[in-house]
Amino acid sequence: MSRDQFIKMRGAWDTRHWISVPALSHEADGLQLEKSLAELPGVNRIIAYPQKKKIRVTYDQTQLNYNQILERLESIGFPASTGWWALRKAGWFQYLDQTAKENACAPDPPCCSNPKGIGSGFERKKRKP
Repeated sequence: MSRDQFIKMRGAWDTRHWISVPALSHEADGLQLEKSLAELPGVNRIIAYPQKKKIRVTYDQTQLNYNQILERLESIGFPASTGWWALRKAGWFQYLDQTAKENACAPDPPCCSNPKGIGSGFERKKRKP
């Protein structure tokens, strides 16, 4: 699926991640994870893969971040993998989520045809003859 198709299907601020969950071993565990994560605001889809010990989560970055998902997993007894690579990815994904949220809340940039905000705080003084 291309990025354009993904955005059309979901939203511009939605993202998907694979998360390794070593304790995930049965279908029942997967159902419990799906139910618990679905309660978080911003979660669009969760798919558990017990045979791979992974879950696939799609969520809105403006409402939820990666650390909140990891905290929920830990609170229900299914902590995510804590290996070197998993921790590296977690830091990176959290940074991407924070940046996306800041960008989503940023004001529109000024434009040539609509220069609102270009000279804010700057007033032109009139010349006296």
